[in-house]
Amino acid sequence: MRSAEAALAVLDGLPGLVALWDRDLRNVLANRAYQDYFGYAPEAMPGLHIREVLGEKLFQANRSYMELALQGEEQLFDRTLVDQQGRTRHTQASYVPHIVDGKVEGFFVLVTDMTDRVEAEQTLRRSAKQYRALAASIPGGFVLLFDSQLRFQIAEGSELASFGYRPQDLEGKTVSEAFDPGLAADLEPRYRRALGGELTVWTQRVRDRVFSLRAAPVADADGTVFAGMVIAQDVTVQHRAEALQAALREIATAVARAEPIDRVSAQIANSLTAIFNADTAAVVKFSDPDHGEIISMAPVQPDTVSASLTFGPEDWSATAQVAKTGLPALVGYRQQDAGLVGALRAEGLVAGAAAPIRHQGQLWGAIALAAHEADQLTSEVLEQLAKFAELVELTLTNLTAWSTLTAQAATDPLTGLSNRRALDDHLAREQETARLTHEPLSVIAMDLDHFKEVNDTHGHAVGDRVLTEVAAILTSVARKSEILARIGGEEFLWVLPRTDTASATLAAERARAAIAGHHFDEVGRVTLSCGVCSTDDVENPQLLLAEADAALYAAKQAGRNQVVAHRSRPH
Repeated sequence: MRSAEAALAVLDGLPGLVALWDRDLRNVLANRAYQDYFGYAPEAMPGLHIREVLGEKLFQANRSYMELALQGEEQLFDRTLVDQQGRTRHTQASYVPHIVDGKVEGFFVLVTDMTDRVEAEQTLRRSAKQYRALAASIPGGFVLLFDSQLRFQIAEGSELASFGYRPQDLEGKTVSEAFDPGLAADLEPRYRRALGGELTVWTQRVRDRVFSLRAAPVADADGTVFAGMVIAQDVTVQHRAEALQAALREIATAVARAEPIDRVSAQIANSLTAIFNADTAAVVKFSDPDHGEIISMAPVQPDTVSASLTFGPEDWSATAQVAKTGLPALVGYRQQDAGLVGALRAEGLVAGAAAPIRHQGQLWGAIALAAHEADQLTSEVLEQLAKFAELVELTLTNLTAWSTLTAQAATDPLTGLSNRRALDDHLAREQETARLTHEPLSVIAMDLDHFKEVNDTHGHAVGDRVLTEVAAILTSVARKSEILARIGGEEFLWVLPRTDTASATLAAERARAAIAGHHFDEVGRVTLSCGVCSTDDVENPQLLLAEADAALYAAKQAGRNQVVAHRSRPH
């Protein structure tokens, strides 16, 4: 008796309906869930025929499964039921043969309630039109909608093909079925976080384009997450613009340090391959319309390509076209072409793009790209390459007058960081952007502690070396989209777009710890104090610098070598 009660207690603790039926289809035992569905208490079930419990209609619907189970074959099927309260339940039933001494004596029944999942999928299907409309409204992007089983219900959008997929390749398939194992393993945790209610954002490069992807939860009216959605958008233009600005800052720094032209050119060529995802890039100086010299080529200059160039009348390379016309050029390399094109084709390159660089109105040279596939270089790429050429032409054509370029580039010549003039211009632009986008903007005021003692004890030459090392450490901590400036002596300022107080404080702490943990030759240890302020914390954005300075002063007063964040006063 006690063993039977214990068995029933175990069965009652299981999710769903559980029962054992003998070969005559009469009940041996059942759990209490049967009462919710069919109105029979577990104590009244033993001995009842399954037809009495299920009713004639459901019995006949399930009969073939029972017969197969009694033949020793496990059965699994879906069934919609109406319980004692009149609620429609979507279930999955499993009939498992009960085998004793090799003989089938009956079968176990396990019925699992799948109502929540089924209704979520139905909601998903009803919403399909809405989400397909959303996908169509996103220029340069696509939308993926997936259910709780990571099965794609919708795959729609103009840029899905850029990733190598068609809607029919994804819809109806799970992540692991649709993608190769490596990609599926990368995506599945992000998708599951979306089903857990978390937003995940990442970027992915597809050949020469960059996409921003967001995996987000999809919830019903009461806030229950029943699906996830991925929205992808082409952000190549924005990403490339940020990369171009970062490259220009690095090039201006090299010029401010009076680097030789070959080294600056190498930096430009390397930047171009990274920014435009090109297979090769070069900086070429023209001596006349028919001759030029490759100053630098990245990632390497092949043996088949001579540094001294002669542009014959049948040379259809992009660089030759710029030398002859002075205009940007985008070309496909033909198999019959010789000269520079022949050398490039020998390296597997099939297309080129080049833009002119001028000095005092005269054609000075060109920056050029080449690619292994023609569609890597488009008219959009050529347009951006031409703009970049305009921005760097002063850098290349006037390297001997680097002091003039320093003023134009607004770069601090000692550290290579921006100077106060550049900082003021940049901060004004970022304040306007923050005002329009309602995104936070933070600044960090930084000052080396007791730096006067370094100069007094070791001399200004050593002090300058410390400042240069500090600038390099700060640059390694900052993101490329942020700006660092030396605004005087041992004072630095860091501008962080789209960053709130908490994130800026963490960034400042990383910088402080990096400086404190670095050994400076001849000096030893140097520490840094930081003051943080965000537009979230001040009513007037014009007060950002003043409040950051006030927070820096508080850090100094509190003992130095620490970070203090400004907090808004109560109103």
